[in-house]
Amino acid sequence: MSARTLRRWIVLGQDGRHVTLGRAAPPSAEEIAAASDALNRQGLAGWIATLDGDYWGRGRVTLAPVQTIGAGATLDWAAAVAAFDQARQRARRAA
Repeated sequence: MSARTLRRWIVLGQDGRHVTLGRAAPPSAEEIAAASDALNRQGLAGWIATLDGDYWGRGRVTLAPVQTIGAGATLDWAAAVAAFDQARQRARRAA
């Protein structure tokens, strides 16, 4: 399987923080509800998104929003993606 065909489902916060929900298959309704509740309890919002590409590789990855979750808030997808890219670069350097 090439890096371009790797897919994972993530929760992406407005500040770029992210966590993987699963790979290849979409998360269940229960997993989405649990992630949404966790963000909501913290007064945060974000997205369920797909991440295509090799997270740990040097190449770019592609993010696509699937569903907004968490507390009601005004979200900025472009700012979240930029923050994600910075967080990913820090994680790759630390690994």
